[in-house]
Amino acid sequence: MREEELKNAIEARIESAAATVQKTGRVVATVPNAGALTALVFLKARGFEHLSAITCTDWLEQGEFEVVYHLWSYEDKIHIMLKTRVSRENPHMVTAMPVFRHAQTYEREIHEMYGVRFEGNPRLTPFLLDHWQGPPPMRRDFDTRQYVEHTFGSSPSGEA
Repeated sequence: MREEELKNAIEARIESAAATVQKTGRVVATVPNAGALTALVFLKARGFEHLSAITCTDWLEQGEFEVVYHLWSYEDKIHIMLKTRVSRENPHMVTAMPVFRHAQTYEREIHEMYGVRFEGNPRLTPFLLDHWQGPPPMRRDFDTRQYVEHTFGSSPSGEA
């Protein structure tokens, strides 16, 4: 089974990596933040040449963000979700741009919406909320009501 071979290769190659085969054609791997770039280089060399997305989840209770790289191998027809975690206190990690140039756009969005800083990405400027003055709005501790009241002087329900 190709998925099982991939799982074993990731765990053997990346220190502290853990991988599981979810089903045929889908592997999930978790790596430490410091090993994410190494894992991306390794996976690209193994045929995972399509970075289809980078997503982020805010695990407020755990004090971390989970950044997930979605990679696809056309040859093996396998989708891998490469997960890593970064602290909410000082959220920074290395950019994936040296491996996947178009990672810049995904990283810009995550930086804008969550505040994760991607070291080495030269363009972490807003592109969705270019006039936004508040904190990153996708963080789970962002208070929409408080923001609306402060910005517009009333609550979202229209109460003053």
